[in-house]
Amino acid sequence: MAFLPGIFNRNPAPASAAPAPTAAPAVPVNSNGSAGPASQQTAAPANPGAAPVNMTGQPAQPPAGGPVNPMDSYINLFTPKPVDPKAPQQPTMADPILGQLDPAAFRQQISTANFAASIPQEKMQAALGGDIAAFTDVINAASREAFAAAAQLSHGLIEQGVRTGAERLGGTLDSRIRNSLLKSQNTSNAALSHPAVAPMLNAVKMQIAASNPTLSPDAVQQQAEQYFTQMADVLVAPKQAAQAAQAKPSETDFSSYLA
Repeated sequence: MAFLPGIFNRNPAPASAAPAPTAAPAVPVNSNGSAGPASQQTAAPANPGAAPVNMTGQPAQPPAGGPVNPMDSYINLFTPKPVDPKAPQQPTMADPILGQLDPAAFRQQISTANFAASIPQEKMQAALGGDIAAFTDVINAASREAFAAAAQLSHGLIEQGVRTGAERLGGTLDSRIRNSLLKSQNTSNAALSHPAVAPMLNAVKMQIAASNPTLSPDAVQQQAEQYFTQMADVLVAPKQAAQAAQAKPSETDFSSYLA
């Protein structure tokens, strides 16, 4: 039995024998059957049914990121847009057209006005000398100058007021016409045209229009109806899923035959 010592490697191999090939380092085997450290291996197990997530009775894992809710696209619909405190305030039709008039400042400005500057000096001297006719002419000349200045001031104020009002009104015409078109839009959905639902539909349309100033009235109407239909689908989805689960025929439990 000379071969026994060689089997148990009790004696060194003869020098003339060829060196044995170097064995590759042992690679650890993971619990899922894949080679290499568990932190670096993601191969599927040999028996997919043995994975806990695939066993009967285990909850199904949602996809990465979770299920997509169709209402997620409307999250920011009712969120007020932030207002820049440094942005210039646009005047509206409710604001004064000409601004506030300070009587004291106005008197201070007209205190330097000279309505007698165009009166001839000889008329002034004659009036001071007691000439009644010259005195009357001086009074009339000063009155005419004051009247002309008042008419000129009134014309300028009216012109500025009308121009400012027209600019403010023109800046709101687009939104007024758009709001009128939005309110006149009709829906073909009988449920949305119900008197108890129509006010809510109009409110959603106005909110969508405010959040999207460049959106056409037809597009606003379409998005508002889509909002309600998707919300209805989300609300009835759990009930429909429960009804579908009840209507689905139950699978045969073969484990009962082993009892």
